[in-house]
Amino acid sequence: MRYYNIGYVHISRSHRHSMEMMDQMDESRVFSDKDAQTNTARLAVILNPTAGSGECPLLFEAAKAVFDENGALYDTFITEHVGHAEELAADALKAGYKTVIAAGGDGTVREIAAALCGTDAALGILPFGTGNDLASALLIPEEPKKAAELILFGKKKPTDLGRANGRIFANVCGVGFDVDVLECTKKHKKGRKGMLPYLLGIVDAIVHRRRLHAHISLDGAQETELDALVIDICNGRRFGGGMMVAPEAKQDDGLFDVCIAKYIDLFQMITLLPTFIKGKHIDKKPIIYTRAKRVRVRLEGENTVQLDGELIEKAPLECEIIAGAAGIIRP
Repeated sequence: MRYYNIGYVHISRSHRHSMEMMDQMDESRVFSDKDAQTNTARLAVILNPTAGSGECPLLFEAAKAVFDENGALYDTFITEHVGHAEELAADALKAGYKTVIAAGGDGTVREIAAALCGTDAALGILPFGTGNDLASALLIPEEPKKAAELILFGKKKPTDLGRANGRIFANVCGVGFDVDVLECTKKHKKGRKGMLPYLLGIVDAIVHRRRLHAHISLDGAQETELDALVIDICNGRRFGGGMMVAPEAKQDDGLFDVCIAKYIDLFQMITLLPTFIKGKHIDKKPIIYTRAKRVRVRLEGENTVQLDGELIEKAPLECEIIAGAAGIIRP
């Protein structure tokens, strides 16, 4: 095993992790010139040390044991900021790695998928984040040893990706209520871990729900005008750690599942939410559920868009499915 990217993760018995400087490293380069010839049989593991409330490095220790027991060759690269996983994955491809592993949550997977989109490289997932929604939809186990075994013995399968305003996403692109939940969750994270901040964020977003006045076009058809609570353009089935927004979605059918919840009053929303979480909502009156390859959304006012749980885009939206764009290792 080799550690790169100016630091490595050390797990102490007290479960604390720290970044330590590597000596005699050229910090302007992650990979050496000879790597392209020697790395084709190695795994490039890109690890987000902050994922899963900081538990990702500890979980990776269990996965490493499986790699070591099976004689797998792997190098570990540590992310240091948002967007770094995509940069590291792109460098790994240039250095000759044929398999890149995302050790982290949905955001880490999205960044690495963006770098691997349209290549013949394999993407493995060690789902060590909080929600792990894409991994769940792809039946990738969260238990570290089982996830590592799948990477070593599973198959690379063509998997769709989405593109929103030029940015790649792997799971769900949404605007409205889900964005409000994410923004409210940030307020409740101080001093709290796990799913509690998210649950508090849901309550907060319900109380302060917003009306979206939207113009939506599917596959180039005439726009439909409506008032909505949420508009989700889905490659995967769920988001937010288990909210089953698109229960019929498949990651290899070349189509988005589009779920729109029309604007409703507070009582109706509270009644609808449990069915939304369980994926039993698609035949309910306030719901529009359909499929499309291309989706265009125009909204009145400024609205933030979430891509796989990250608030990194703005409406209006132009989304398209990219069929079979990633080769993901899965059952």
